[in-house]
Amino acid sequence: MIPPTYKPKKKFMQLAIAEAKRARDRGDYPIGAVVTRVIGKREVVIASAGNRVKTSGSSIKHVELETLKYVSSGYGRYLPDFVLYSTHEPCAMCAGACVWSKIGAVVFGVSQEDIIAYGKKHGTEEFKWRACLISCEFVLEKGGHRIPVFGKFLRRECRKLFGYRTALRASPPVKPRTRIAGPQTN
Repeated sequence: MIPPTYKPKKKFMQLAIAEAKRARDRGDYPIGAVVTRVIGKREVVIASAGNRVKTSGSSIKHVELETLKYVSSGYGRYLPDFVLYSTHEPCAMCAGACVWSKIGAVVFGVSQEDIIAYGKKHGTEEFKWRACLISCEFVLEKGGHRIPVFGKFLRRECRKLFGYRTALRASPPVKPRTRIAGPQTN
């Protein structure tokens, strides 16, 4: 059980942000997740990953779902001592996985509303940024799983991920070097 005095840690969300950037560098949506375990006064990282929806070709390979599956495979069906950190609010499907796994707490950066707003203004055919306007808290509540949910944690940093581009795409093209050969001597 996560204690009621629990406070999210910046370093774990920063790790999720780094994972999101790696996902984008691979050509996927820049969304990252970290699962930690709270043991007494300590909290340790158990798993971290970036999204694989585009690179796997599966619309249900959301990073939150995949990290929960991975942790459950090693720690058991129920995860009451674990915290899910995600750069983006878990969708209804991923929030449902939080209910079934009995995760101890959820921490997220940008909300479903943020995702929709960005998608309407800046979505492209390649990166649509769609969302399902069913909040994570609503799914948890309807699933009878009342746990701490910390929304909009490091929201500003997570919002920057919408515009994050890989180093290759963000950099101007490199001009080829011209080599000037001097006189040859033998």
